Amino acid sequence: MSAASILTSTDIGALAEAFSDHPFAGGQTAPLFAKWASDDSFVFLQFDKPLPSAAKALAYLGVGVKGTFCTETRPDRAGASFTRFQRYQAADWTQGAGGKPGDQGYWLSFLAVDTLGVAGRRVPVGVDYQYPAPAPPACSASPVPVSFNPPGAGKPSPDAIGKIFAIFNEQPLQGGQVPPRVFKTLHDGVIAFVEFDSNSLAQAREFHWIGIFKKASYCKSTQPTADFVHFHRLVAANYATGHGGPPGVDGFWGSWLTAERFQSQGRDVAPGIDREHNPTPAPASC
Repeated sequence: MSAASILTSTDIGALAEAFSDHPFAGGQTAPLFAKWASDDSFVFLQFDKPLPSAAKALAYLGVGVKGTFCTETRPDRAGASFTRFQRYQAADWTQGAGGKPGDQGYWLSFLAVDTLGVAGRRVPVGVDYQYPAPAPPACSASPVPVSFNPPGAGKPSPDAIGKIFAIFNEQPLQGGQVPPRVFKTLHDGVIAFVEFDSNSLAQAREFHWIGIFKKASYCKSTQPTADFVHFHRLVAANYATGHGGPPGVDGFWGSWLTAERFQSQGRDVAPGIDREHNPTPAPASC
């Protein structure tokens, strides 16, 4: 990884405890730490080591969506952000990838939070569109519907939300801004965030987004990828006026992964990378 993580062993342990649901079955040990967001989707963390006790940093944030191993049921087919299919039932994690046409499980999308080395590849910050996985087969115009029901699936409990709020307890925006999300610094260049239907712990019930803010200036040349659709200034008098700004101003490029299907400002937002979240087109020159 390219930047020194500032996460402590206590931080990593708390993250693993807060994201402690088990979407997978059959004996497979997932290298992911998950939290259900709905009956059909969950968000997850992947550390640099499979065991939290050995981990030093976070490598990926992600989202998983129930589905079948078919090209026709792959979420975000045009954008191709869901790269790996993992069967619900498998005896081994590696062998659980892919499967036979129509096998049931989850489509997974991975958002790298730092520059990574994965299977000999250099992975930049952003959605990992080349995450290793078998290619899905074509099934039929009417694929078999998903029929498995994992125990524990559904919206997070108030206690589970409280554990997440206890970790994501930072506020990087300055000047009086009150954003609708809470943050946790991962390393000097990237801050992770979670966003519920309310930024009040007492009122939060639905897990809407997880994502990252990457430090940058407001320029086209500093936009990590097209999936970082929103730039937010570091300093603004209030949150609403912090969107975009003059060329070259300091702030963050943000990328949002939707955790569950819901309505937002007239949009039907589906799980996966949200490419329409308050876009702020970058100035070409600074």
